[in-house]
Amino acid sequence: MIVNGWTLYAHPLFIEQYQLLTEEVEKLKTKDPKAYAKKNATKRLAAMQKLAFDIIPQDPTKAEYRQGTTLGDNNKHWFRAKFFQQYRLFFRYHQASKVIVYAWVNDGSTKRAYESKSDAYKVFTKMLIASSPALTRYTYASL
Repeated sequence: MIVNGWTLYAHPLFIEQYQLLTEEVEKLKTKDPKAYAKKNATKRLAAMQKLAFDIIPQDPTKAEYRQGTTLGDNNKHWFRAKFFQQYRLFFRYHQASKVIVYAWVNDGSTKRAYESKSDAYKVFTKMLIASSPALTRYTYASL
């Protein structure tokens, strides 16, 4: 998918989180078609879609996405978009190629919580250290 001249890709971890949230919203819609839009999961999915497919591709270089050394000195090339106070969408971009890669978005079990073992930043840092998602390789799906 190309948005504002940027080609968007997603790591399988991002796709998995996106699909799980989409399925949760579909269940809510089936269960309560009138009130599902007011549920947290529905609002999170809408925010995630707006960030990934609209806001970030407008300018992924924005200073607000930078996180300094939060993920460690060797991971300054990773960026994050904040939403709903405790949620983070982690991504990288390559300016010359006009490519954005969405790597991971945290869920309810990994909300942003300072000094918590399940803090979104700590969990993502562990992923990077372990290279469990092979986040440094190009094993991404086109959106």
